[in-house]
Parts: sequence; C-alpha cells; structure tokens
Amino acid sequence: MLDRKALGILFCTLFLLMLGVGIIIPNIAYRAQEISASAFQISLLFTLYSLMQFLFAPLWGHLSDRVGRKPILMLGLLGNGVGLLLFGIASSLPWLYAARGLSGLMSSAALPTAMAYVADVTDESSRGRGMGLMGAAMGLGFIFGPGIGGALAWLGHGTPFLVAGCLNLATCALAAIFLRESLQRQPVDGPPRLFPSPAQAFRSPLLPFYLVAFAVPFAMAALETTFPLLIQARFGYGAHDMGWMFLFMGTAVFLVQAFFLGRLIQAMGEQNVMAAGLLVNAAGFLMVIAAAGRASLTASLVVGGVGNQVMRPTNAALISKRTTLGKGAAIGIMDSFDSLGRILGPIVAGLLYHPDPGYPYIASAAVLALTGLAPRLRKDPASEEAPQVTPSVGS
Repeated sequence: MLDRKALGILFCTLFLLMLGVGIIIPNIAYRAQEISASAFQISLLFTLYSLMQFLFAPLWGHLSDRVGRKPILMLGLLGNGVGLLLFGIASSLPWLYAARGLSGLMSSAALPTAMAYVADVTDESSRGRGMGLMGAAMGLGFIFGPGIGGALAWLGHGTPFLVAGCLNLATCALAAIFLRESLQRQPVDGPPRLFPSPAQAFRSPLLPFYLVAFAVPFAMAALETTFPLLIQARFGYGAHDMGWMFLFMGTAVFLVQAFFLGRLIQAMGEQNVMAAGLLVNAAGFLMVIAAAGRASLTASLVVGGVGNQVMRPTNAALISKRTTLGKGAAIGIMDSFDSLGRILGPIVAGLLYHPDPGYPYIASAAVLALTGLAPRLRKDPASEEAPQVTPSVGS
C-alpha cells in the first residue's frame, strides 16, 4: 500500500514547512542582535527551541494517536506560524524568547505527526520509501530556504520571519483543504492516557533506535557549531563559500532520499541501511579533518550529509513498525531524543573545539561509529516487544 495522493500532498506540506525553517536560519542571530542581544542570549534562543521540542514532541505524538493526525498537524502549523510572526515584530528580548518558545512548542506537533501520517498511509514494505520521500521534501526546503532568507534580509532581518510565518499559515490552509485524516480509529472519550515517560523509553526494546535519534543530531552539532569557525581559521573561507558547499550537500541528500533510499532499504533492510548510514556519516566527519581545500571540504560534507540524512526516515520507519505504543507517540519520543541531542551537542562541540579544532569531529565520528557497530542495533527487537494489545487510544 502506498497512497500516492496523500504522500504528494504531505510532500508539499513538509516542503513548505521546511522552506520556512530554512528561510529563518541565516537570520535568527542577526534578528536578535537588532535588539542588542548578547552571544549568550542568542545561544539561549536556540536552546529554548530544542528544549520545547524535547519536552512536548512525545505529548503531541500521543495526542495525534488519540484525536487524529490532521488536527494536530494543522495546530502545529498554525502555532508555529504565529510564533514566527511574533519573532519578526518583537521589539524586546523577552518577546523574542516567547516567540521562539512558541515556535519550538508548536513545531514539535507538526513533524512527528507528519511522520506518523506517512506510517498510516504506507504498509511495511513501502514505508521506508515513503519516509525517504518526506525526508527529500524537507531537504529540498533546506536547499532553497537559506538563499531566500539571505535575499529577504536586505529588507531587514525581521522580514524573513514574517514571510516564513505567512508560509506556515498558508501551509496550514493547504493541509486543511487537501489533506484527509489518515488515522482510521474513531476518537475516544475520557481523559488522555499518560504518554510514556523517559524512564519507560530507556527500558524499551526500541531504545537502540531512540539512541540513534540522539546520536545523529548530537554528532551533527559539531558541524553546525564549529564548521564555520574551522574553515575560517584554516582556509580563510566565509559564509559565501560555506553556502556553496551546503548547496552541493543538500542537492546530494535530496537525490539520495528521493530516488535511492527506498531501493536501498528494499535491498538491504532498514537496520542495515541505518547502520551503514552511521558509518558513512562518521567517515564524512573524519574527511573534514583531512580536507585540504574547497573540493575536499565539499566532498566531506556530501559524504557526511548523505550518511546523516538517510538515518532519520529509516529510523522513523523502523520505530513505526516495531512500536506497541502508537506510531505518533513512538515517533514523538524519537523526536524528543533528537531534540536532546541538539541541546547537548553544541555544548560538547564548543568545549572540544577550544583545545583543538579537530576534536569535535573525532568525537562525533567515534559516537556515530560506536552506535553503528552496536550489536543491539543490528538485532531485530520485534521478538522482544510485549504482545500487542489494542489500547484505549488509537495506535
């Protein structure tokens, strides 16, 4: 089963959502500087966003299992749009924090719900392909978004946030009109059942896959946090050079996710693809250290980026197949671990960069390689799951 119409609409929805994310990325720090925020205060804006996603993604995923995917997805798009508009017009630091916190809270409703929607409209044989297409949609948004955001910045650093906010509201309208509800169960009465606690997640047989969700963004933080500093100190490169490198990386990632990931999963299986992706990503980090110029730096980004970006859709497909909690709740927990990696990764990368610029990349490569080689990652945990019992909430 592969509902092409539903996936096509969701592809457009995620592309527009991530286009908005890409538009604001080059402007967050500069927008905060306009109201005299310090470097530390700017860093807290990024931490707050990830913290809100860490705390609330499992709850939104659980609610999508209960009340349906479409209303939670629309609520996330609407709330994120409001947060972006507020960030664009804010005139004081507290309002920036409020806007960024709102965006983190509501965007954590959109992404896990969208992935759970894909799991609803695909069967197990086509799920990896469906997740890969959604990853391609998000990657495509990241390819075009930063360039548009840079162009809009000429009109002021608040303008990209206004455009991204309107884009989110338009995407919400698109979902309202064209997207059908994918959850087949009827909503139930009564108070929501509590979603799994982190302690329960750590006791789950799916823990190896949740740890992958943590390890990948934790390691990627070394690139996002220190790569601009590394290429400036070692080669004298700046934002323009980095933009071209990331354009090549984004294009390669899109092509792999759109045209090859589904075939790789069918040929190798999700767990083998994910383990291979971790090792390829680790190789890309080591290539950064050995790079001698633009060409080798770009090659290292392409290798590392492809390895990195095959893992999220593959991991989501695996978790949605194995879970007994409900697809939305399980993918929400995955996103929570992802956000925790984004919170802790920049801190560790910053501490390691000071003694030696190569240390963050060595550490990231080690984390990824150890995760990819972990025997438990290669072991099918399905046999360890408790027998599935139909709960009182939709799964």
